[in-house]
Amino acid sequence: MSNTGTDMPRWDVHFNMTVQVGDTTLIADLARAHALSSVIQGIPIPPHIQERLDRLNIVRAVRGTTGIEGTEFSEETVASILETPKREQDLSARQVREEQEVRNAAALMGFVAEYVERNPSAPLSEDLIKHFHEILTQGIKYEFNELGRYRTLSVQAGDYAPPAADDVPGLMAEFLRWFYSGPPRSWDPIIRAVIAHFYVVSIHPFGDGNGRTSRAVESYLLYQAGVNARSYYSLANYYYRERSQYVHMLDHVRFRSDPDLTPFVAFALRGLLEELGEVHREVLDEVRIISFRDYARETLAHTGKAATPTGERMLQFLVGLGNEAISLRDLRAGRLTLSTLYRRVTSKTLMRDINYLKQEGLVVVEGDALRASLEVMTQFTRVRPS
Repeated sequence: MSNTGTDMPRWDVHFNMTVQVGDTTLIADLARAHALSSVIQGIPIPPHIQERLDRLNIVRAVRGTTGIEGTEFSEETVASILETPKREQDLSARQVREEQEVRNAAALMGFVAEYVERNPSAPLSEDLIKHFHEILTQGIKYEFNELGRYRTLSVQAGDYAPPAADDVPGLMAEFLRWFYSGPPRSWDPIIRAVIAHFYVVSIHPFGDGNGRTSRAVESYLLYQAGVNARSYYSLANYYYRERSQYVHMLDHVRFRSDPDLTPFVAFALRGLLEELGEVHREVLDEVRIISFRDYARETLAHTGKAATPTGERMLQFLVGLGNEAISLRDLRAGRLTLSTLYRRVTSKTLMRDINYLKQEGLVVVEGDALRASLEVMTQFTRVRPS
């Protein structure tokens, strides 16, 4: 974030913006989003799987919200940063800052989840937005930035010139009055979350971290509305993938469709549907694995194997397979965790077990790759693969 002159395009922030809530496409997409959210939250999954999904979605959201601002880390790198103690040795100043941004983004998500749990109906407030900003920028020395304090200097956001610093306190107060007392109070909570994001990033109240703070506000409102409460995720990953379109749609609403916010709402809603769809697939994949293991146990019991040492070994093998293919070569060579099941038997016994499981339709062997035959579970669904 840097100071700006007067030659940048400036949008005069106002609160006469509207959303075409009767638009048929918008209504259909909102209905799909709420339906997907409800289905996701209604699927029972064990706590350890829930924790893994939470971690996965937090990593994606962190990668997305920091990536938009230029911190180009892979999901694997983000996961590694979050799993290791803070370190500064052998790191450049930029690396220290970027790793701190990742930790801060994850801390914000943890705070939101706990805060909503304690205060499920707490309204969005200036103090809460300031606290979001404080969490997101703590431990980092950004030029012109003060933790949790509105800026006192003019700034620019790409090619956009936000309001003058003197106008920020009044605009933020007016935004929240309009948000809770004006037309938005009757709008769908998903629409409300998106327009809150739009206004915070347009007012640009802080010296730095405005994009992350605005996306935090959006995620908070979605979480509070129960849309992403099953597994904390946000639209940040979508905005990261569609970064140029994201910036374009913000400017489109400010300078072309004003006072109609619908184009940006529709854009964000498409992203929410993508994110919900991805989470839904992940949850169903986990349920499919759990169901497959029960099916495998029943199959081995039906064939008389379940009560034998061989059957128990094969069941443990299937439980350990998960949804990823493994290498037969590595399995035979003892390089996999599953290899320990066959440490006391011959290679011939291993292959006899695999051939038996293959014959019963429980595993698939393709060249050197072996995997659980999860597709066998489609016979128990009403929807057949196309």
